[in-house]
Amino acid sequence: MSVRHYVLAATDGFIELPTSPELPPLESERKKVYVYGFVGGLFKVNGKVINEDLDWTKSCNWGKFKNLIGTATIPSPVIWGEMGDRVYITLINLGMPTAGIMDAHTIHMHGAHVATQLDGFPESSFVVPMCTDFDMAPPVVTYLFDTEHPGTYMYHCHVEASEHVQMGMYGALIVYPSMRSLAIAGIRRLWNGRWFFEGKLQEHICETATNRNFAYNDVHSYFDKEYIMLLSDIDTRWHDSIETGVNYNPVDFKPDFWLVNGRAFPDTLLPHHLTRNPCNDRDVSQLNYESYVHVKTGEMLMLRMINMGYQVVPWHIHGCDFTVIGKDANPSPLLKISEKLELVGLEGLERGFTCTIGSGETFDLLIEAQDKRPQYRSYIVNGKDCIHPLCKQMQEIKNIDPSVITNIPTQPVNFNNIKTVNYVDNFDESLAINDNFFPQFYPMHNHDYYKVTNNGVYPGGQLTYIQTDAPENLHNSDDNEENSDDNLFEMS
Repeated sequence: MSVRHYVLAATDGFIELPTSPELPPLESERKKVYVYGFVGGLFKVNGKVINEDLDWTKSCNWGKFKNLIGTATIPSPVIWGEMGDRVYITLINLGMPTAGIMDAHTIHMHGAHVATQLDGFPESSFVVPMCTDFDMAPPVVTYLFDTEHPGTYMYHCHVEASEHVQMGMYGALIVYPSMRSLAIAGIRRLWNGRWFFEGKLQEHICETATNRNFAYNDVHSYFDKEYIMLLSDIDTRWHDSIETGVNYNPVDFKPDFWLVNGRAFPDTLLPHHLTRNPCNDRDVSQLNYESYVHVKTGEMLMLRMINMGYQVVPWHIHGCDFTVIGKDANPSPLLKISEKLELVGLEGLERGFTCTIGSGETFDLLIEAQDKRPQYRSYIVNGKDCIHPLCKQMQEIKNIDPSVITNIPTQPVNFNNIKTVNYVDNFDESLAINDNFFPQFYPMHNHDYYKVTNNGVYPGGQLTYIQTDAPENLHNSDDNEENSDDNLFEMS
């Protein structure tokens, strides 16, 4: 059990949204939008100070808090803990001076089981007033969140919620199982890194895995990598009206930008501004808002889907099915049913390729990056049913018009050196030997296609990629054996 203490400061700022699908983005092709948000982050863990600049009790930091005014972006920092931790969140209100707004603010831990006094709903509790004198300690309120249940949550300001949430005052709140809670559920890790469930070796679980590789206290909720997909929408007319002091009626809401982790495509492929340098301290470094998903074939991927927008999102993933292992920080009841029926792997669980996510809902989606080389090879390389291999067809198309073959940016995408993959360039005679059609790219996006635009310009909005690299055993001879039915060019 740990005591984790976060400090968040409410203020305003600006974000820039792309108006063109081109990479790298040009300054002339970006729209500046006024937003609200929380800045700050983890202050200390178990009494150990992580960021001394967030200590509001020291007079030397009062000026530093003043310097944070106007630095808000979307989303707000990730807050996380383990089951059994006590998570404290101290809120400081710096105000919104750009628009001359002196609103009060709160923290509402959406989905958390807390008392009325800690709920952040101002109509039944309290608000935090604005700091007006930085020559003295700011007024603060500290919220307590007892992490009773693992899962995916969110937090946001609940003052004038229709406006403040639209303006960007929200972030992800994640709770992991603890080693103790896993052990109670029969999931144990031995000194040599081997994992067992009810005495049975779990060979699919990596020896370097920790309790933070499980979404719930269930062995079927294991994952190798996780990503937060925090979805939201923006009506820039609303934001502009608040910045300029013009009245806006919320019932006129009509968004023109749709965001993943505070950004619209193609910015969703770029490194996220809130991601800090890797840290060896496991109590500090864990989650970020990167939205370009990058896995290896064979890995288990979990997407923590959060909808903070005002519209329903039909989230569609190409190339694979997902398994729903949790909703609204509750494990799927099918997990226990599957276990009692002694089903193998993810059998018996809810599967799909489109997840409909309402405002305020969260889903935990598990995806297996399956090894589909034999399936892909059979047509792409060999051809089938008297139809030439796709690689040969694409070479012919390239000879006619090379511009129709897409150059795909690979992760990590860097402004100064954007590396791309062109599948036709990969298609040579060696492909039949070494399966050189990796990486694979699977889009995932809002299936209301007008929301895959930036103010009407396609592609944009809620769109990003899953990049799947080759499996580690790519060159194993067993993996490269040709199926007798898949000759270079089938004649039957």
